Amino acid sequence: MNSKAETCYSISGRGWTGGVAAGPASQKGFTIIEVMVAIAILSVGMLAAWALQYSSTRGNTSSRNLTLSASCASDRLEQLIQLPYAHADLAAGTSTPAQDADGIDNNFNGEIDEPGETGPLRISWQVTDDTPIPQTKTIRVDVSLRQRTVSVTSYRANL
Repeated sequence: MNSKAETCYSISGRGWTGGVAAGPASQKGFTIIEVMVAIAILSVGMLAAWALQYSSTRGNTSSRNLTLSASCASDRLEQLIQLPYAHADLAAGTSTPAQDADGIDNNFNGEIDEPGETGPLRISWQVTDDTPIPQTKTIRVDVSLRQRTVSVTSYRANL
């Protein structure tokens, strides 16, 4: 075996040399251009990840708002269907109760119908008599949350 042969991991007093004599001509490392390119690529990747996170958050918020609106509309429709056929809330026309008397938490603070309550959630319903057949009422409940509206419709017969 050659005693002067360098190993792959030769170490001298000046650091790892990779089997080559250390000196200015053989110094290893990255140039400033290589570092800048690597940082640019990393930045583009991080921006893409941020955009994905932002899009996901917006989608989740939109889904939450639609679910909340649909739930409120369905609950109000069930309440209206249970009323007697001649109840005042089932009179033909559109009903839009005041936000501090509509039975829902319009401002999402956990309290329902506190005095002076206002918020982005709005509810209304429209009743049409004798549609689609005589002695029935068509009830449509609309719940608006910001720029989106969810509508649910049902029919109430006079039995």
